[in-house]
Amino acid sequence: MMLKHFIFFIILFITSLVGAQIPMGTWKFHVASAKAIDITTDGERIFTALENGLYIYNPYTEEGVLKTALNGLSDIQISCLYYDTQDAALYIGYQNGNIDKWKSGSVTNIPAIKLAQVNASKRINQFIRNGAYVYAANDFSIVLIDAAKEEIKDTYYPTNGISPIVGVAFTQDSIFALAPSGMVKGSRSNPALPDYSQWDRDLRFPFQTENLYEELVQYNGQIWVLRANEAYGQDSVFRLFNNALLNVINEPFSYQINSIQIAANELCISTDGGFLIYNQQGQQITSYSASLLDRWINPSRVCKLGSSYWSADQAWGLQEHINPFTCKRYPIEGLANPFVYAMDCQEGVLAVASGRLEAEIAPAFTRNGIHIFEESQWRFVDMYKMSAIDIQNTWDFIATAVNPKNPKQIAGATYSGFPLVVMNETDTLAYNKTNSPLEQTSIGNTWHLVSALKYDDKERLWCLNAYASRPLKCLKPDGTWQEFMPGNTILLNKMTTKMEIDFQGNIWMGTYANGLVGYQHQGTIDDASDDRSVQLTSGELLGNLPSNKITALAADFDGELWIGTDAGFVVLYNANTAFEASPGNYDAQRIKIPFEGNFEEVLGDASITDIEVDGGNRKWMSTANAGLVLLSPDGTEIIAQYNTDNSPLISNTIYDIELNHLTGELYIVTDKGLVSFRIDATYEDPTYESLNVFPNPVTPDFIGPITVQGLRYDSDVKVTDAAGNLIYKTQSNGGTATWHGLNLNGEKVPTGVYFFWTANNYQGGERKVAKVLIVR
Repeated sequence: MMLKHFIFFIILFITSLVGAQIPMGTWKFHVASAKAIDITTDGERIFTALENGLYIYNPYTEEGVLKTALNGLSDIQISCLYYDTQDAALYIGYQNGNIDKWKSGSVTNIPAIKLAQVNASKRINQFIRNGAYVYAANDFSIVLIDAAKEEIKDTYYPTNGISPIVGVAFTQDSIFALAPSGMVKGSRSNPALPDYSQWDRDLRFPFQTENLYEELVQYNGQIWVLRANEAYGQDSVFRLFNNALLNVINEPFSYQINSIQIAANELCISTDGGFLIYNQQGQQITSYSASLLDRWINPSRVCKLGSSYWSADQAWGLQEHINPFTCKRYPIEGLANPFVYAMDCQEGVLAVASGRLEAEIAPAFTRNGIHIFEESQWRFVDMYKMSAIDIQNTWDFIATAVNPKNPKQIAGATYSGFPLVVMNETDTLAYNKTNSPLEQTSIGNTWHLVSALKYDDKERLWCLNAYASRPLKCLKPDGTWQEFMPGNTILLNKMTTKMEIDFQGNIWMGTYANGLVGYQHQGTIDDASDDRSVQLTSGELLGNLPSNKITALAADFDGELWIGTDAGFVVLYNANTAFEASPGNYDAQRIKIPFEGNFEEVLGDASITDIEVDGGNRKWMSTANAGLVLLSPDGTEIIAQYNTDNSPLISNTIYDIELNHLTGELYIVTDKGLVSFRIDATYEDPTYESLNVFPNPVTPDFIGPITVQGLRYDSDVKVTDAAGNLIYKTQSNGGTATWHGLNLNGEKVPTGVYFFWTANNYQGGERKVAKVLIVR
């Protein structure tokens, strides 16, 4: 008993000294939390739907938790919520037709609609309980879910699967289904309702071809419908009273309406700018307006708990409206918006561009700013708040660069009138042809395109200026510029893509259709007389690229350049010597491995979207449609593959990946959002100042590897017990090594203190020791 008390004291002491660490292999979904799309309550908690997460908040205990596809939900891209008071269960609908039933803290997945062999959209639009069934209105049918058995009872096709069903209502003898063009109804006693011919058009709801119906609720026995208008501020809400549709609001037209819903026996109409409350007689009893607040509000939906209304706002997330004059926001940690495209991370600071290029070559005209992740917190730099730019002539941040010597300085590149923005702690600078050598495109659209950015070790910002006469530009720390034309006319007026600066300072520039260009300035960028260039294209003795479309570039610790294309990858060995060789003597090489008696090219013709080199010199490769792959340092071994079938990866379509080399966190931008996970490699710490073991202590409920971080590159690591007996040995990946708490025989070690002995034969052989307490 004394020993247990002593160990407990040690656990408390060590835990108080060690900061929180993300466990190795842990995945995280970085959800866009500012835009909420739906909200409901069970009378105690508030459930708020974000596009890729569910936030559950208890206002009485002031506790909140975010559920995502990584920690409880079955899918992403939520479309609607419904709380079934009869069954005390929350139904979660998704855009792909998937359904989760959340009850008593556990989730039951009902995937029948998602799995249905239907070519049309399967989006869940509404749930409603009637009798023993929950009716799920979706984009091609109405599905009846047996609430007790949690299985599909039947499927109705009121529009023959051609038109979405946006809402369902009931009378004693009829069922109503609202489609964008109008209402249809069927007899509840008719067993043939799965046959669309058994449904009749309800002529009380005029047929629509332009101003379409969007929502339906049944309130006090009356059917209320929302009819949208393409013109802003001309939406309408009608209620069916004495077999006639009465226009409830918008006379004169003045509201842009987001939704209609029942909130605690009141009917709420949510608008851009507030919400209106109606009683059972269809009379407006109160309103909540942004004009009475310190900011604009735009609630998607509203519910009521206690004396407060709660809204899912499209700009502010979860909000509590205590009275018409008081609106309290409940921030949820996450991205300001769901738009993510390209990244850079230096010294623990991650900058994410939120624009995009359509078909990889055309602007998308988005104005979403830059997300910044630092010290486990997200912040957002809004393009609309950048006073240095002309917002009407600026859009699409498509690349970022963080200054490794000064991570507070972040640059963003665009395809617009202002192609470069440099943000500092005190100011923001914007550049275009009027105040810099940056050129407008030669294709005549009057815009500028900077396709890639990179800081070098002297804090010079290199910019790859597409469709330009001198495509390589350099912004020096003193604010002056220099421009270059590597290889004479090789890059003249070409569409450029990626850029990399290797450890020798050489600059490598990719193009969309003309291969790869390397530029060696010999460290004297002001003296062009000693500059050299090389070009690699497809074809033997021309560079041997799989394709002339360069999609990824990465320099490794061995002096090799890894080149990704839309048709596989190659390696340029001893890349620095290519500048000394004659044309035709520096072909890149495909990596081939034996397979079933033949030699196969690693990853074949997979479209590579990015390549990152981790602290252990391993290669992480993202693909356009096959997920993520980890290769050994020489590329001959596939160490791991991650896709939607075998991992928490949310999509196999990956735009960009980026490593935080201090923590080992790998960030992955997909077409469905941003996720990350902790890998088992970091950059080395030659001083051992950051030497750390986590978790420490290791408690009985911990499952996963024990991590020691802050080592020198490729350190030999031995684990011993207090008596000096060898328990385990390994080699670090860069500055990180892991141990699963097992001895050399694969058995769990008992309770005790264990020592990590580290040494590196390449850097003087200095040894360091760290220790960890394991409690079984």
